[in-house]
Amino acid sequence: MLTTKVRHVVAAFLLALPTALPAQTPPAWDKVPLALGKEKPDVVLTGTVNRSDYQRNVSVPFTVPKGVTRIAIELTYTRPDGKTVINLGLFDGERFRGWSGSNKHAVVLDESSATPSFTAGPIGGRRWSLDLGVSYIDEGSTSTYTAKVWFWRKGDVPAVSTFSPEPLELGRRWYRGDLHLHTGDSDGFCDSRRGRSVPCPIYRTVEAAEDARLDFIAITDHNNVGHYNAMRELQAFYDDVLLIPGREMTTEQGHANIFGTTEYIDHRLGEKSMPDMASMVRASHDAGALVSINHPGAPSDYRCRGCGWTASRETYEQVDSIEVMNAGNLWKQLAGADPMADVAIWEAEFAKGRRITAIGGSDNHDMQLGRLGVGFPTTVVLADALSERAILDGIKKGHVWLDLTGKPGRSFDVTVRAPGAAGTIGDNLSLPAGQTLTIEVSVGGSSGGSLVGLLDGKPVPALSFDHLPSATSKVPLTWSSDGARHWIRFEVREGGKRILITNPVFLNFNSDR
Repeated sequence: MLTTKVRHVVAAFLLALPTALPAQTPPAWDKVPLALGKEKPDVVLTGTVNRSDYQRNVSVPFTVPKGVTRIAIELTYTRPDGKTVINLGLFDGERFRGWSGSNKHAVVLDESSATPSFTAGPIGGRRWSLDLGVSYIDEGSTSTYTAKVWFWRKGDVPAVSTFSPEPLELGRRWYRGDLHLHTGDSDGFCDSRRGRSVPCPIYRTVEAAEDARLDFIAITDHNNVGHYNAMRELQAFYDDVLLIPGREMTTEQGHANIFGTTEYIDHRLGEKSMPDMASMVRASHDAGALVSINHPGAPSDYRCRGCGWTASRETYEQVDSIEVMNAGNLWKQLAGADPMADVAIWEAEFAKGRRITAIGGSDNHDMQLGRLGVGFPTTVVLADALSERAILDGIKKGHVWLDLTGKPGRSFDVTVRAPGAAGTIGDNLSLPAGQTLTIEVSVGGSSGGSLVGLLDGKPVPALSFDHLPSATSKVPLTWSSDGARHWIRFEVREGGKRILITNPVFLNFNSDR
């Protein structure tokens, strides 16, 4: 009778024997992110290699048209001997662009980022070639390879995420994140191993996000695209924190974050290529980005170059969101001052019939600040999955509230119902005069706090509730409509300080945001 140890050795030996294997099915992380609505590859390259190609490099040319900004390639091949190994390299017609070894089957390259072991750079208008290195194939064996190639063009947006082919999590819930972060790729600093203040590597910010128990972050270095290369590399490893490509467009007329594109957009207002801020916002939208005004009420002088929003009023009608709360506002609140100046700028747009989403962002430049750093404040988004597409869609819909503490453990939700309709934070309901809106507010993690409901920016006792319990509680409220246009939003306050603010529920607004 075989002992357990001998059985394990025999099993390992049998598993090591060569077997005929079909083309690989790579794991989910080893596939390419696709553009929305463009699942079919633009080019499919197929061919065979045999023993005569052993230890040779097989060139497979293909043309990338002008206007293509990104290419994505998936290589698979059959293994009739169970041992065939084909490595993937790339040339762009002018230079070597990378070599995968045999540890990955999916490759993405654009002008600012590339899969690790490949280099970013120009893409379109070139005669590229696969460099298939046949490291091993048995005598008498023939392997069939297939390379699928997708072309991305200006304005294409990810079906899932820029840096991940799959959602990091499935399921509709409130996801926590920080939408304004800086690293050593612009002006973010941290201490080196020897205690010197140095430009901080991106992975330190990602780790700080994990420590803050965030689900997603956007790294928004000033006018830069260089940080996307590191983000593309880090996402596969940090597969529990979604990395959304961002950029702070830093100009003399104001700062704006753009999310969801890696394409370069000119920040030099007054140039022929970018005459004014309105043009820059349009260019960002053309690239598929969501655009948010940053700290609009900040000064625009020697204290902070161009930090306040001084661009034309037209731009408020163009952007998707406004950063109404960042760490600077919260530090004012900690000192006993009013942190709501940017909230007033945001609410002024509602009086004009404009629905615009409020978001937050720490604007962190030092990830070592702990609870007052990354995630302070936290932007909480209702989304169907933890993916770039779902998070940005949730922001566009206004399904957002802000946790001003940066502490995990708080929860908030709103369900509103009118005859024949229901919704949540950010939604718009039609409610004729005389009809009643029923509201259920669910609050968790705020012991002794108070719920303050605001109608058109003013507190209303009938929409408020004092002395919330520490456990999650459901507060029923009602409001009778007069048929006019209104908005209702909520705050949670503790000890006179705002702990949480929500986007509104809109009533009788037009259907467009």
